[in-house]
Amino acid sequence: MNIFPKFPVGSTLGINYSGMHDSAIAIVTPEGQPIFAISLERLSRVKQDGRTLKELLASMPWDRIDKVAISAPEFLRGTDSCKSKLLSTILAKTRRADTLAHGPGFYEAMKMIPCEKVFVGHQDAHAASAFWGSGFEEALCLTYDGGMSNDIWFGGLYQCGRASGIQPLDQFDALQYAKVTTLYTFVTALLGFMPLRHEGKITGLAAYGEPTERCASLLKKWFEDEYAEIEETLYWVNCYDDNALPQLIPSSSKLYRYRSQIEGISKEELAASLQYFAEKHVIHILEKARVLGWKSPNICLAGGLFANVKINQKIAESGFSQLFVAPPMTDDGTALGAAWHVAARGAEFKPQTLHSMFLGPAYPKEISLELIKKEGINFKVLDTPTTTIAELLARGSIVAVFQGATEFGPRALGNRSILAQATQSDINRSLNERLNRTEFMPFAPMTREEDAELCYCDIGSVKHAAEFMTVTVNCKDMMKQLCPATVHVDGTARPQIVSAQHNPFIHEVLTEYKSLTGNPSIVNTSFNVHEEPIVCTPKDALRGFFESALEYLYIEGVGLISFEENKSVAIRYLHEKTKRKSQKDISNESLINFLDHALSERTDWLEKTSQDLQARTQELVDTRQTLVERTVALEKTSQDLQSRAQEIEKFNHASIFKRIFMNRNQ
Repeated sequence: MNIFPKFPVGSTLGINYSGMHDSAIAIVTPEGQPIFAISLERLSRVKQDGRTLKELLASMPWDRIDKVAISAPEFLRGTDSCKSKLLSTILAKTRRADTLAHGPGFYEAMKMIPCEKVFVGHQDAHAASAFWGSGFEEALCLTYDGGMSNDIWFGGLYQCGRASGIQPLDQFDALQYAKVTTLYTFVTALLGFMPLRHEGKITGLAAYGEPTERCASLLKKWFEDEYAEIEETLYWVNCYDDNALPQLIPSSSKLYRYRSQIEGISKEELAASLQYFAEKHVIHILEKARVLGWKSPNICLAGGLFANVKINQKIAESGFSQLFVAPPMTDDGTALGAAWHVAARGAEFKPQTLHSMFLGPAYPKEISLELIKKEGINFKVLDTPTTTIAELLARGSIVAVFQGATEFGPRALGNRSILAQATQSDINRSLNERLNRTEFMPFAPMTREEDAELCYCDIGSVKHAAEFMTVTVNCKDMMKQLCPATVHVDGTARPQIVSAQHNPFIHEVLTEYKSLTGNPSIVNTSFNVHEEPIVCTPKDALRGFFESALEYLYIEGVGLISFEENKSVAIRYLHEKTKRKSQKDISNESLINFLDHALSERTDWLEKTSQDLQARTQELVDTRQTLVERTVALEKTSQDLQSRAQEIEKFNHASIFKRIFMNRNQ
């Protein structure tokens, strides 16, 4: 199946490819309308896949593409380095510029593109991904991420305007300044979680702890005095590799010395202190910007740091009238941002306010129906699917939904979602058990825009951002009482505000559910198998449904599938899962055996080397003993010679006196 929709000639293709993570493409019309976007992970089924996009590019209708926007500079130059007016933590030793160079694989990938290429600064692309969808006439835009080898900059502050475009006010130089994102990822790894993937678990843990002075001092020391050392605890492997997955790996040996520093500190205490440290860091940047006269009632945010919804809330509360976060705030979003950035130079460019992230592939019901019949799956055709789903939810059932185009970005927004009641807080535990997740933050609530003011405090300033679940807000008492499963321990929630215009199906489900129960919100969590990306195809949906033993699956245009009525099919899927797991375990076992063998050889070499060193040391000890003995002998000989010399001298004196005495007698 060709996954690309029809789009006008003259469109711009945006690409994010850094050789590390979140490879993605996006297509924008000359008017600035996003019409397609997808991360590689959705097709490869490997989270944060950073490999090349050659298969997607091979099927691209190039005759409709005018320019290709790449969200990275073509060449990285250390000469661009400059002082920041907003950052204060300068590295003790400036990094070398050549540490930020692209690998050869980057330029090999660029050769696959037959159209004119325009290279866009990575942070410029982040800024564009937020501002052009915000609907603001003008705004400040703050970007901040891990930086890595995409660009010399890891963030910046921009002045944005519909007429003037996007202009940098200040840029954050990776050669000179410490990144709070690195500190956050370092602590993620230090606490035993997967770096660059499980930072959200740290945010969730933070709600269960309190910041402390001892942790604040420790974080300050790591950030200001030992930044170079903590950065070296994490390293990339397989960058720009076509086959092997690029990954950020923690060094156990280098992390070991830091684990002793957190003995007696709970994960919750360290997480809360880190969250507070990161919030203060960002607010300090914005306060300095105000002092410098860089002000606006509106703020846009983009970059991996702003996947942290608690930081986004603190920014919203720091004095801005309106806040908008790029829905794909991480690096995949730079594909869309780069396309927007280049399209903005055209005369036809007039982007509309962004209200939908349903930009991925959509699958006709014929494809779903053919697959379901082939698999022998029983299903029920629904006359009024929204009513049926609402009734199931009201009875406490769990319903997975597969409809329309897949979402672009990290959030499931109703097209690839799992829905459940929000009335019982233990739904978090039971649903996480089904999905094999270890999440600390409660699930997000879906709420109609008509009910938003009833459920949340000060929702007006972040209402647009909340359409995409990118910010937390304080909950009102009604929400805490009726929907405890979606309320954090600190009284906040991360809502998705749903409108009839932009998400009519889910809006109707919510309307009928409220009519049945009186409750304004339901649980929305992403539809995916544990540690896999959100489902994309009908096949992904069926596998995720049966492997997770969910109760119901609704597939648009087809109908409702019940797990209970398809147990034999479920057994087959679970058997296939077991086979895949066994193959993976065998693969892992082979890798472990290889590493064990390599380690054994290395250990043998070290033992032999140690024995050689011990033998050599013994030789040196023996030689030293011989030298000591010879020195003693020489000293004795020297003393004997001195004694002989004294005796000779006495004899000579005696001989002289004897001759003198004899001469006198004569």
